[in-house]
Amino acid sequence: MVQDVLNDAFIQIKNGYNLGFDSVFVIKSRKIISFLDVLYLEGFIRGYSLEKKDKIKVLLKYSLGGKKVLRKITIFSKPGHKIYVSLKDLWLLDIVRGTGCFFLFTSKGVMSLRKALKYGVGGELICHVL
Repeated sequence: MVQDVLNDAFIQIKNGYNLGFDSVFVIKSRKIISFLDVLYLEGFIRGYSLEKKDKIKVLLKYSLGGKKVLRKITIFSKPGHKIYVSLKDLWLLDIVRGTGCFFLFTSKGVMSLRKALKYGVGGELICHVL
């Protein structure tokens, strides 16, 4: 039994990139679909499709030279340890972030750090994608 489907999806996607797969299958859930929408908008995946009743096919993205676009996922919030950040903390993350993208669960849904700053909302810090 998968305790946290989102963390399982992160691992499936990361392993798919590491093995050079064109696509991977993850368990279907609303959380994952919201996260995949943001990954797509930020340019980390080519897209996704709802394949079967309980599976989503995630199309992985590579550069023209064959290098993986998504190199690393660092997971912050875990089932037993949630990390919440205020708007003030988000501005600090924006200063030190360098490259990549932070993802958050907010009251307005899953969004990137830039979008959370634009809307002025904090939330649960999910992960950093590089």
